[in-house]
Amino acid sequence: MRSLFVKFFLSFLLINVLFVTIGITLTYLRDQEFPPIAHQHFAAQAIKEYGRDAIRTYEEKGHHRLEEYSEKLYDRTRVRLLLFDQNAQPLTKQRVPRRMQMMARRALKSGEVVFPRMGARNWVASPLYSKSGETYIVAIGLPDKPKAEHLLKGLSRGFLGWRLLVLLGISALVCWWLARSFSSPISRLRKATRQFAGGDLSIRVGDQIKGKNEIGGLARDFDHMAERIEASVDGQQRLLRDISHELRSPLARLGVALELARQEGKPEVQKKALQRIELEAERMNEMIGQLLSLTRLESGARELQRQDFDLAELLASLVQDADYEAKNRGCQVLFNDPDPQPFCGSQELLARAIENVIRNAVKYTADNTTVNVELSQSAQQIQIRIQDQGPGVPEESLEKLFEPFYRVADARDRESGGTGIGLAIADRAIKLHAGRICAQNLSSGGLIVKIDLPSKSN
Repeated sequence: MRSLFVKFFLSFLLINVLFVTIGITLTYLRDQEFPPIAHQHFAAQAIKEYGRDAIRTYEEKGHHRLEEYSEKLYDRTRVRLLLFDQNAQPLTKQRVPRRMQMMARRALKSGEVVFPRMGARNWVASPLYSKSGETYIVAIGLPDKPKAEHLLKGLSRGFLGWRLLVLLGISALVCWWLARSFSSPISRLRKATRQFAGGDLSIRVGDQIKGKNEIGGLARDFDHMAERIEASVDGQQRLLRDISHELRSPLARLGVALELARQEGKPEVQKKALQRIELEAERMNEMIGQLLSLTRLESGARELQRQDFDLAELLASLVQDADYEAKNRGCQVLFNDPDPQPFCGSQELLARAIENVIRNAVKYTADNTTVNVELSQSAQQIQIRIQDQGPGVPEESLEKLFEPFYRVADARDRESGGTGIGLAIADRAIKLHAGRICAQNLSSGGLIVKIDLPSKSN
């Protein structure tokens, strides 16, 4: 029995059958005690009703009619009735045991309903007054307790018969519905999991399994997991395509340079070809190094080696290096030089990320202009702003700037040696520090890159 539906169904059905069995058993055990609660109430009502009829029959029609009334009552209800006078003497001709007379005397003396002390376990007695004012003692013998074998016979009749079967049938339908409601979503999840494992990464179950219960939450978690894995696989496939595309150009240039280097009798051409080979080899080596860094960052395999350092001092050092290189084009890189800003994180990783952004700004700012780097802090976060005075970026390209190998202008970037990986590395590094990076065009011209880091990095 491996089916979860069958297990649920039989478990629920067994619980219902168990409850019914316990109810019948407790009812039977209750009836084994004397006087049971139901019999107590019945005895009090029977003494009043049958006793008054018996007294009226005796006073109006005598002993003989009283005997007939008692026999008919027994045949009809299995209730025995004895009538005593005010001296506790029996008024019927049948022989009355001595213990019953003693019970009648106790009822006469107490004036209340009395129960047997020993023997005659099914009898109760109580004084009763006639309309004429005479005092009588009425003793009622309740029906015998049901035997155990009679309990099973009773299941085939009355309420414990076909009605019980109808009740069990309804319970079975309810159990089937409950088992179905539990097992059906799990079956859908299993089917979706097999499809996902078979390569269908677009499979989702959120539209099939709804609700705010645990199974609905599991379905939403599955969809979230599937989305993350699909995005990761798509990203890897896109990265492989981009790598293949990016490597074709330097390999093609290497091939051309190699053919030129093989030509004899042209030393100048050979020298330029060798220089081109060296340049392309350096570019490919740089690209491969950046790809390895990006892969480690995207896979999360890199563990941050956190340390306390001064973020303002780090920025000042990066700005100084960038400013030295920018002077070749008559540009400047300025830093607002704030107070020391303590930070806990990976100094190497943040340095590489911010350096990529600053170098990118220096590359695209107009000649003889300034790149401004600002550092500030609010109650919740640290803000770094890097602003250039270049041509900016088309609005539709702003969100794609931090994707690997994305270029706004392919021709210009390839001429300048750009690989389109630097900003992607910066994005992953900032996110590993629980930060955020984005770009925005300025109305006055140029591009500003905003980096937000938590004040206290965890």
